[in-house]
Amino acid sequence: MFFSVGVLFLILFGNIFRLQVVKGSYYYRLSESNRIRIVPKRAARGQILDRRGRILVDNKPTYTISVLPFEFKPTQEVVARLEKLLDITKQDIEKNLKRGGIAPYSPVPIKRQVDFETVSYLEEHLLDFPGVIYEVEPVRIYPYHSHAAHTIGYIGEINIPELRALYKKGYKAGDFVGKLGVEKAFDWYLRGKDGADYLEVRVTGEVVGPVEGRPNVPAIPGAQIVTTIDLDLQAYAETLMAGIGTGVFIAMDPGNGEILAMVSRPGFDLGLFTETITDSIWQLLNDPETHPLLNRATQGTYPPASIFKLVTAHGAVDEGIANANTCLEPCRGSIWYGDRWFNCWNRRGHGNINLIQAIAQSCDVYFYQLALYLGLDKWSELAKESGFGKPTGIDITPEASGFIPDRDYYNRRYGGRRGWGAGVLLNLCIGQGEVLVTPIQLAQYICAVANGGTIYRPKVVREIRPPMDRPLVVKDEITGRIPASPEAIRIVKEGMVAAVNEPLGTGIWAYLPDIVIAGKTGTAQNPHGENHAWFVCFAPADNPKVMVLLLVEQGGSGGNWAYLPRNFIWYYFNVYEPRIS
Repeated sequence: MFFSVGVLFLILFGNIFRLQVVKGSYYYRLSESNRIRIVPKRAARGQILDRRGRILVDNKPTYTISVLPFEFKPTQEVVARLEKLLDITKQDIEKNLKRGGIAPYSPVPIKRQVDFETVSYLEEHLLDFPGVIYEVEPVRIYPYHSHAAHTIGYIGEINIPELRALYKKGYKAGDFVGKLGVEKAFDWYLRGKDGADYLEVRVTGEVVGPVEGRPNVPAIPGAQIVTTIDLDLQAYAETLMAGIGTGVFIAMDPGNGEILAMVSRPGFDLGLFTETITDSIWQLLNDPETHPLLNRATQGTYPPASIFKLVTAHGAVDEGIANANTCLEPCRGSIWYGDRWFNCWNRRGHGNINLIQAIAQSCDVYFYQLALYLGLDKWSELAKESGFGKPTGIDITPEASGFIPDRDYYNRRYGGRRGWGAGVLLNLCIGQGEVLVTPIQLAQYICAVANGGTIYRPKVVREIRPPMDRPLVVKDEITGRIPASPEAIRIVKEGMVAAVNEPLGTGIWAYLPDIVIAGKTGTAQNPHGENHAWFVCFAPADNPKVMVLLLVEQGGSGGNWAYLPRNFIWYYFNVYEPRIS
């Protein structure tokens, strides 16, 4: 009997030792999880500012109803009460819980942006909603709605592929991440660091108060992002583009690559993404014909048309083919090459002109002849070294590469030299044929021409300001030089000045009496409709401070739209500069 009692006590003490010592920490955590509720505090995303510190994107607090999976009891009565309180269905609750993953202690949002009356009712009837809590979440507000929408971008709830790629960095279900523009490219800086409140609760779920000895962890807001965009210039560019259905407007500083204003049409209201988007609105945003969410400035690819004659021009100068006063075979409206006529846009012809006049009047026949002397290999090399056929590296994504064809491409496509003729170069040299560029590539190139040859990486962010650290200044970055000598660039610029300031220039509609503007028109053939219209310019011509690019899809002749960049340049020097000086 003594032996049996001793064995029983030995077993008892062994179990007590196992519970209190071997597994003591495990059961302590279980008891703490029953007693302590961890309520995350969402960090506010960092503000996005213009170059002068004005707020482009801010936050406001809203209420979110969430459930704690480990406490939530989805009985028929509880679910019915939630359906009535939040005006949602049982299927909505189950879908959100499933999307929330398997973390039992992380709140899963089931309805966002609820009103104060709903929160008050929930607070008064907590016992009727076990495991249901409310959180204060910051949401984005966009004071200027559609201004710079593609540049700023928008945020949305993280999806499954994004969560799989980012969970190791601390992202979790229910988080909001950038989907486009600055919001996406600088999401890691903008998102901040979530905090947590530790609350003591009874077994019924009723909150007793804060947990003694465990201080709350404050949320750290995200970094402020200072962009290169100027709100005044952006607003004026938006006004100029208001009547254009589809197109691009870019204003840049030629001296460092900073983008001062960028518009992509059609645009969209950023405020749409602060609320639940209906199916009909989502269909409009993803219209297969207009593509409002597509940033045409960085993702659209187009034939560059006559603007690419500038590449041919400085290549011909440096190869010794022509100088400013070189006259070739007179333009009579077309030229015969191979087995067909290659026409000039002016069927009456331009007559006997030199290189400066050929740039100013955009004579196709003159550049056909230059291209035949230059050759396909040299032309392709010049175009690629000028920054085309590859992304510029602009600090917002995504970005298209464009395309520059070369000999290897034609050999692969047509099966060797006999399958294609040198006539393809006549189309390429005037920016037609297979060559494709993005507006931001063309803007980068024109800035390089304006500043004397230096290629700067375009950028829309100039500074990152963490809340508790030193500001990070985004430095200007030189990525190369256009393959042109100072003399070649001088001749090209002289031709661009003549294009705007001489009576026969194709860009005469950009003329201003008090500011010398250098510009170039382009009219790109479009197999799907009217021609696309291009116009690029910079001013003042002798000391450029601003470069402007305009693309109007199916806009016809580029010269017809030159007045819009002219108006922007007039505004820049007569209204904007005096205001900030």
